[in-house]
Parts: sequence; C-alpha cells; structure tokens
Amino acid sequence: MKAKVARALLTIIVLSGCASTAGNQSIKNETQQSIASKIMKGRTTKQDILQQFGEPTRKTTVDTNEDMWFYSIMNSNMSATSYIPIVGLFSNGTDMKSKNLTITFAGDKVENWSFSESNDSVHNGL
Repeated sequence: MKAKVARALLTIIVLSGCASTAGNQSIKNETQQSIASKIMKGRTTKQDILQQFGEPTRKTTVDTNEDMWFYSIMNSNMSATSYIPIVGLFSNGTDMKSKNLTITFAGDKVENWSFSESNDSVHNGL
C-alpha cells in the first residue's frame, strides 16, 4: 500500500513539472477576438480599460496628449523529463507562453491597440 502511494506521488511530481507565471493575470484568457469585442477605437476610455483589465503592467507618456499602457503575462513550464535522472541531462527544456496587450490613448480615448501571443520552447541538454 505504501509503495503504491509513494509511486503515485512520484508520478505526480514528475509529470507536473515546475511552472511559474508572472505579469497581469487579467489578460490570461484573452484572445485577439475577445480584445476586439472589448476595445473600440475612439470610444473606449481609460476608465473602461481599468475596469476591464485593471492596472497595466507599465504606463508610458509618449506626448502631452498620448499615453501607452502595456499589459503582459508570461507562463513558463519546465518539461517533466527535466526531472528524470539521466534522461533530464539530455532532454530538459522549458515551454513558455506569453501574451501582450498594448493600448495607445489620445487624450482619454483609445486611439489604437495591439495584442500578441507567442508559444516558445527552449530545449537544451548534453
């Protein structure tokens, strides 16, 4: 019985890998289409954006009447094989997913926005 429990725990640990997430959680589930339905150029205000996505990751003033707000999130996940003795030396790696939303304001209204997603894998080993 104890051996079965130990084996099950070891399997869970190996398969779960090591994950970390950093950034603004409010855009975690967003897509190009969902953003397009929430932001209307020339109509959506800064207050609307704050209510929808919260405080941005970073704000920049470009001109006296132009601001840029940046929202980003990144999730990295080490592959499970990285934790297997000897095998991990040859096939370790990390999968990374990121999302970025950039909003440009003219005064109080959205002038433009862009959204991007990327999925990258970094593999290394002997």
